[in-house]
Amino acid sequence: MDLDLRKERANDMRPLASLRILDLTDGNPYPGSLFADYGAEVLKIEPPGRGDSIRRRGADGADGSDGPYQSYYGRSKKSMTLDLTQRAGQEVLRRLAPAFDMLVANVPEARLAELGLGYGQLKQVAPKLVYGVLTPFGEEGPWKDLPDYDLLVMARTGLLEKTGLPDKPTRIGCPLSYYYGAWHLTAGMMAAWLDAQDSGEGRKVSVSCWQAICSIDDTYVQGLQGLNVLPKRIGNGFPTTNPTDTFQCKNGWFALSIGSDAQWLAFAAGAGRDDWGEGTVYAHDPGRSMEHYFGELDGQLRDYFRTITIEEADRICREAMVPGGPCNTVRELMDDEQVAARHMLLEVDDPVLGRVKQLGKPAKFLRDSEGDDAVGPAPALGAHTDQVLAGLGMAEQEISDLRRQGVV
Repeated sequence: MDLDLRKERANDMRPLASLRILDLTDGNPYPGSLFADYGAEVLKIEPPGRGDSIRRRGADGADGSDGPYQSYYGRSKKSMTLDLTQRAGQEVLRRLAPAFDMLVANVPEARLAELGLGYGQLKQVAPKLVYGVLTPFGEEGPWKDLPDYDLLVMARTGLLEKTGLPDKPTRIGCPLSYYYGAWHLTAGMMAAWLDAQDSGEGRKVSVSCWQAICSIDDTYVQGLQGLNVLPKRIGNGFPTTNPTDTFQCKNGWFALSIGSDAQWLAFAAGAGRDDWGEGTVYAHDPGRSMEHYFGELDGQLRDYFRTITIEEADRICREAMVPGGPCNTVRELMDDEQVAARHMLLEVDDPVLGRVKQLGKPAKFLRDSEGDDAVGPAPALGAHTDQVLAGLGMAEQEISDLRRQGVV
């Protein structure tokens, strides 16, 4: 069986260029996207006719074409249409599995097992396959079947309760749980793959978005120690070290995050405010934060920032080496020199949208940077179906029969 779709990738210097991933996700394609960005060959398995639901997100409904989310999350992947609810589609996937290193899905394994595509079932034909599953709340327990969106995941972790202003919990401004869940899943799958190289046996890796958010919230350390001192919602402030907040300047918003007395005194000197410096009640914590910041000092700071521009505030913080900076809009971020310096904005030739700008990957590989940021366009739905089936040894007539039956 010749399923080597990597001949065109022979000169790919990206670190995961030797890996092959079957991507069965829908609506949250980020795990497969992480693998693809770092060079893996990712074959996206999509339902015939409609594809991954991410294709419609942000799209112009008038012509039915793919939208910008598909262009971003689908880049560098291959697409194969396959109806996994039909026996013939399930058999095709079982034939594909031995030629791949990993499979990733965002439905419980039990649902795939009903189709004959569970971990134990695929392990019989692909012993080294790493089988990754991402779910909202886990595959066990009373929450396992609950519907989700990122807001609900963060609510059930307790993170939402601690985020926002006193009168209302608020979510973080991006689907953090989906991203963190994907990061943990791909890391776990890579660990399992490394083990499989020695043991000859793959593993199932199961991650939930809820667990991923639990793992990054160190408030649990406090709570689990029985200290009964849990943080309250205080906006951008921090319970013990301040000022940490956003302040309105003449021409926009500025963020300031003081982490020590030395930083505060440097800021006060740069601002020309001796009344905040050494020898005053504001000079040192815990007094500054606990006794004054949530009182008169907060008001003084707000009055001060209203008298200066973002650029003036930025200069003061840069010269004093104090953590502070403008609250960038997306447009301002795109034009920032730091984004260019770290290659965090790429231009991609998308067959539907034309030349588009997309975010680059965070990790850079400096040993040989040639081609490190190379990404391919997102594929049209089913663009690689015939190529994959031919690689399984299927004749044209057999492929035509599968197409006529709606299997592909």
